[in-house]
Amino acid sequence: MKKRALAALLVSTLTLATAPVTVFADTFDQQIQQKNDKIADLQNQQAGAQSQIEAAEAEIDAVNSKIQDLEAKQTKLTDETLKLQDEIAQLKLRIAKRQEKINKQARDTQVNGSATTYLDAVLGSSSITDMVNRVQAMSTLVNANQDLLKQQQADKEAVEANVKENEAKIKELNESQTELAEQKKDIANKQAELEVLKATLAAEEAKTEQDKKTLQKKKAEAEAEAARIKAEQEKAEKARKAEEARQQKLAAQAVAAAKEQEKQAQESKPVQETPAASTEPEGNDSSSSETPAPTPAPTPEPETPAVPEEPEQPQQPESPSTGAGNGIDHSNSGNMYPWGQCTYYVKMVAPWVGTYWGNGADWGYSAAADGYRVDGTPEVGSVVVFAAGQHGFSAQYGHVGYVESVNGDGTFTFSQGGMGFASPTGPNYQTLSASGLRFIHRY
Repeated sequence: MKKRALAALLVSTLTLATAPVTVFADTFDQQIQQKNDKIADLQNQQAGAQSQIEAAEAEIDAVNSKIQDLEAKQTKLTDETLKLQDEIAQLKLRIAKRQEKINKQARDTQVNGSATTYLDAVLGSSSITDMVNRVQAMSTLVNANQDLLKQQQADKEAVEANVKENEAKIKELNESQTELAEQKKDIANKQAELEVLKATLAAEEAKTEQDKKTLQKKKAEAEAEAARIKAEQEKAEKARKAEEARQQKLAAQAVAAAKEQEKQAQESKPVQETPAASTEPEGNDSSSSETPAPTPAPTPEPETPAVPEEPEQPQQPESPSTGAGNGIDHSNSGNMYPWGQCTYYVKMVAPWVGTYWGNGADWGYSAAADGYRVDGTPEVGSVVVFAAGQHGFSAQYGHVGYVESVNGDGTFTFSQGGMGFASPTGPNYQTLSASGLRFIHRY
């Protein structure tokens, strides 16, 4: 049995020494990719906003062109109105002068009478020829007066027509001015909208630039952190290999010592002899008797295990439910677990735990092998061990945490770390039932 225990201890030691270092998936690249996607989306929005600005500017150009046409039309209409008003003024002046002449002739007719004038012209003529000439002259004068009246009437009608035309021009001018005012209002609104759009775009550009700077900073930090983690992992792997070599050397030494001890035991076995009678020398008064040689104790037949027998050694526990309670203190061994793992966090808050205890699910066995008490009862300051997949933790590596408090309802509160939490380096708190879990106790 002692040989089997030694073999189990050696196998367990080598297994713990060669346990792979768990590395959580690096999420920095994923976060950087998300930032890159966001920047690409902002750039697309910026391109869309620029297209809207260009469309708005084209519309503004079209409205400005229309305004220029309206202003040219307004200028032309104003010139035509002024010219028409001048013509109306001249017509009114001619009408006024003509009206004065007509009024004078009318007064002469009323005073002298047209018949008397014709009679005086006939009677006052010196001859028939003179009379005819005078009558013709009088007829011409009368016709001239009639033509004057007709011209006067035509001029009045022209004035009325010009006045109507001028009113129409003025109305058209007013309508053009109203349309121009509406166009100016629209262009002002377009310009205001464009300014708002430009301001929004400028703010979005500033935000994009800030996001880029933040991304670059986080990327640099992520790369630096990744380099640091890689260095820590390389250091841990180097230390693990050194520890593995040391454990193998110790195992070889233990096997050699066991063989040497077995050899010495074989050489020191007493040889069973046949008892011989002895006689007292002559002259001795004592009675003659035979003194048998002492019989050696029976030596049990040695078993034939793979590993020779050694002096009594502590047995490697077959399950994490055993342990002497006086475990090896690893406080001075440093934290060789990779940053961002649950094991890294527990080693930070409980330095006494082992540096090469393997994955979280392996800690119960490793702690028991180091002499710690492992059972199903939580205590403040103990380490809770989750088997692979237990309570939703890693189905491959398991999980560990540090017990902060024990509650009266059968639950306990523990702190933990790991890449899957808001704070990878902890503490992240959780309360669970203690049923079915294992706990590593310092004492």
